[in-house]
Amino acid sequence: MKKTLMVVLALVIVCACFLTACTEAPASTGGTAESSAPEESSAAESAEPAGGASEAAGSGTGGQLLIGHNNILKGNYSVDILENTIQATCDALDIELMVTNDETQVEKSVTNVDNMIAAGVDGLIFLGMSDTLFPVIAEKCEAANVPFAIVDHIPADDVAAQLQESPMYVGGAVTDDSVTGKTIGEYAASQGCKKAIVVTALNTDPTHIKRVEGFTEAFEAAGGEVLDVGWGEPTVDKALTRANDLLTAHPDVDCVYGTNGDVASATIQALEKHPEVNAKMFATDLDPAVLEGLESGVVAAANGAHWVGGDFAAELLINYLEGNPIKDADGKAPLFKVSAAVLPSSLVDLYNQFWINSQPFSDEEMQAMVGPGVTYDTFNDAISGYTVESRLQAKVDAGLLTQEELDAALAD
Repeated sequence: MKKTLMVVLALVIVCACFLTACTEAPASTGGTAESSAPEESSAAESAEPAGGASEAAGSGTGGQLLIGHNNILKGNYSVDILENTIQATCDALDIELMVTNDETQVEKSVTNVDNMIAAGVDGLIFLGMSDTLFPVIAEKCEAANVPFAIVDHIPADDVAAQLQESPMYVGGAVTDDSVTGKTIGEYAASQGCKKAIVVTALNTDPTHIKRVEGFTEAFEAAGGEVLDVGWGEPTVDKALTRANDLLTAHPDVDCVYGTNGDVASATIQALEKHPEVNAKMFATDLDPAVLEGLESGVVAAANGAHWVGGDFAAELLINYLEGNPIKDADGKAPLFKVSAAVLPSSLVDLYNQFWINSQPFSDEEMQAMVGPGVTYDTFNDAISGYTVESRLQAKVDAGLLTQEELDAALAD
């Protein structure tokens, strides 16, 4: 009887080993790949955490690392440029990128993470459109043993503390959107504005909630009043309707703030249809329409270019995957805050040249952010020193721009 049991047990072990060997994750097709995994996720087998992954081949085509990223709304300039930045970093570091489209649906965001995990990604760069998503994604990544970094949307303090409990959380590069809105609110008040309306996105989107709160707090602290806020889908056509309605209801406003590029573009169009409104236009996100508005004088001031957080989030994750996890002084995964840079109209042409038509950080600079000698201080110095002017000076140092050209632009 014992002999029979031993034979059966041996057969079971052999079958288990055979099945394990045959369940290799499907490879992506190269470049930026759309997730094609089944709707139901199949979590990767549990293994030791990455961090020593540089010794092993990744899941991408040709054996390079494969990273997943969820674009929350493809076709939206503000998040598409973030995706492009992550792609540029991956290209510079020979990493394959897989991208999904959440279509601003919380449920689809979760499904897309499931799909990317099932497709065999080595790590994720997660853009959370709601604080409720972060713990859910952390749990899924823990179950699948997939490390993740977060980008752009900053979680609430209690949620950020929860993330620190996850062994798969490697940190993030986010924007303090309260400060982003506050900067514009203070500037609008300094221009003598007293009555404002705000055109923004969904009232479930933490980025725009914080921009509205920051703007309102700063503007009203300076003696102004926010008369109304238009919440809704962050598309140009939907925002155009909201902006028209608000301008019709409040023709006496002297200040309008669009909290991202698409809603700002819509608001610029709406202002053209309301000649009775004499209001200054302010915006966050340096989209083409906003840049044109800055050049023409239609937009009084704008801030943005914080999408370089995509570079830093990708570099944090890649450092972890290649065996160099970045930790702060307390041994925790760092959450870096990337400031929204203020762009004066005199620098619009140079911004187009070095941010839109190329990248503010060169391939060599991105490559220098990954490796055994890279530390928390390396990231902190790069992020705290990020301004439009500092990046342009780096272009001068690289011989891509003359000092005379930069000085002339700054003097305008």
